[in-house]
Amino acid sequence: MKSKVKILVVSGLFLSFYAASYAQDYYGGGGGGGWRRQQNNQQQSKDKDNSAVEPSGYISVNFGFATPEGNFAQPFPEGNYSEAVGAGYGNYADAGTAFHFSIGIPVNHSNFGVALMFGSYSNQYDLNSYVNTLNYSSINYNAYSNSPITGYAVAPSQNVYSESSIMGGLFATFPVGRLSLDGRLMIGALLCNLPEQSVYAEDAAGDELNYDVQPSNSTSLAFDAGVGLRFMLAEFGRRKLCIMANVDYLYSDVSYNTSQYNYVIPATGVNAGYQGQLVPSPSVTGTLPIELLNITFGIGYQL
Repeated sequence: MKSKVKILVVSGLFLSFYAASYAQDYYGGGGGGGWRRQQNNQQQSKDKDNSAVEPSGYISVNFGFATPEGNFAQPFPEGNYSEAVGAGYGNYADAGTAFHFSIGIPVNHSNFGVALMFGSYSNQYDLNSYVNTLNYSSINYNAYSNSPITGYAVAPSQNVYSESSIMGGLFATFPVGRLSLDGRLMIGALLCNLPEQSVYAEDAAGDELNYDVQPSNSTSLAFDAGVGLRFMLAEFGRRKLCIMANVDYLYSDVSYNTSQYNYVIPATGVNAGYQGQLVPSPSVTGTLPIELLNITFGIGYQL
């Protein structure tokens, strides 16, 4: 009998503790004194983490550096120093600046979506390096044997590679808490303003020679591949402020067609001291591979 009582007492205590612990998972709420199950701390933390790592997009403004790569930064393709004046139009780009206005939009809250970007780039044309190349190879040009070749910018605004891009393509993002790793692969158009190229020298007879390749404009197909890191700084209601750092590689094979004007000021003769244009003015045509490694930093609104 006593053993049965002990069993009943122990069972009652066990049921009491179980009921008390189960009741802690509920709290009063709603009208009429209803009861609802309370989420435990682990479940709340899990839900919070899940909402934090949901894929997100962005609208951002970035500024940074545009570094020429490949032949775009080299003197002549494959170091060919035997080309005539004007035939080396292009290349000789210095490091410059980059601006990006970009958008990444995940589709249906997934890790993949659509990327859009407007870019603007500016790279100074290194006319001095071009002239040094000509002087180094002047043994190939009998007309330059009497003096070093010099170069000058007719107008500073025309001594610049100025490019604008309009791109669209695929977007991917992989969130880890507040941090997101983004990737994009885009195709679009590159609008180029190519620089003017003007050099001056004297020939063996003392005549002053000037070769002026005119600036030109071109539109070409372009490709962009990039990755970036994005960090959400703060949340203001529905607005989320983020900072980001991106690395993009831009490539385009640009075709150009412009003119080279040749002038001479004779040292002797009836026209001595007067500049005259040599005709005909040859056309300068070809292709120029524009390659830019763009490193940019910016701030944006996280979607």
